[in-house]
Amino acid sequence: MPEVARVNQRSDTTGLWSPEFRERRLPAAVLIAVGLAVIASVLMWETGRGPVDAPGGDYPAFYGAGRIVLDGDIADLYSLGRQAEAQQGLFGDEERGSAWYFAYPPQIAVVYAPLAALPYGWSYLVHTLLMALALAATVLLLTPMVPWLEGRFLPALAAALVFWPMFRAVTGGSNPALTGLLIVGAWRLVRDERPFLAGMVLALLWYKPQIALPLLGLFLVARRWRVVAGAAAVTVPFFLWGVALLGWGWVGDWSHLAGSFGRLDAELNGHSAISWLGFLQNWLGVDSGMASAVGWGCAALTALLLAWLWARRGRGSLDGALAVAIPGILLISPHAMSHESAIVLITVALILQRAGGPRWMVAVVWLLGLAQVFILALGFSPGFVLLLVLVGWALMVFREDLLGGNAPVLPATAVP
Repeated sequence: MPEVARVNQRSDTTGLWSPEFRERRLPAAVLIAVGLAVIASVLMWETGRGPVDAPGGDYPAFYGAGRIVLDGDIADLYSLGRQAEAQQGLFGDEERGSAWYFAYPPQIAVVYAPLAALPYGWSYLVHTLLMALALAATVLLLTPMVPWLEGRFLPALAAALVFWPMFRAVTGGSNPALTGLLIVGAWRLVRDERPFLAGMVLALLWYKPQIALPLLGLFLVARRWRVVAGAAAVTVPFFLWGVALLGWGWVGDWSHLAGSFGRLDAELNGHSAISWLGFLQNWLGVDSGMASAVGWGCAALTALLLAWLWARRGRGSLDGALAVAIPGILLISPHAMSHESAIVLITVALILQRAGGPRWMVAVVWLLGLAQVFILALGFSPGFVLLLVLVGWALMVFREDLLGGNAPVLPATAVP
């Protein structure tokens, strides 16, 4: 009988679904498989054995913007013809003069210039690696605030990467992994009582004003003055950098251009929109007055809810306030697309830490993320539903923290 017991114990720890397999071998295999698939896509494209369009999804826009900077033509950065020229050779049908449009602030084009100095394939691989490292760093920084991640780095990283919006973002040349890293990095610094530095990190989000502005606004209504001061310390140089690139009117010029691009994108890619406004415009039409009125109205109500919660709870623990804010900010954004829902993984991690609600809800979240593969067939993005589900789930899980009793306030000496 003792021998039988020993054999059974050994089989429990070395079987196909053993802890070793689940927590190390399977996650490692997933990460290696994704890496090899990315490398293979580049090799197949460069040898002409794969799709005629360059791999990387959105990445040609960033690469082309970097090329324009290297050529000394930043004054023509937002010219569609110049962008198409900078992306020449990355698409199979060059006669149509098509291009992925770059609508980010001009400073971001400068940041991508070093990557644009590389051949496209190498540049895309480096960018993909950087975004994967940003995701890994996010998991590491998140661990002290979400202790259930302790000792689960590999499975957490693999699970995050195979969440479809994150997979699409990392392998598709986009930057939600960096957005998540900056949010978690700032949160970690607030937790470590380094609020000024946290604000400086948050201000780096100005490459996505639709996220930076509401998030910094929430810290403002929460009276986190040192966070706001730190953000201002970076925002001013960021603005002056834009002045040096495109003149004093660059914010107005760029805002007008971004608005025009947002309208065009709503017409062409409205099925991928996940915000209130974008979803309703896709449903009712870009020119629909009802879509605009209801979309902006719902966005305003969501913003008021977030501001109220942060005004009450923003000086204490940020767990619940941040869990609701992340999907909420995407809902109120005038332009948010399906892959940007990748950052809601932070909300999922916080909910799981609180162990609130049925665990099958995690499967619902992953399936809603995966359902975005079928956006074209559905005619809308399930990411919009995902955001609504997560706002409701977070409010339910953190209802006592956010809604019950008097708001916990840190001692005056400890308030960041």
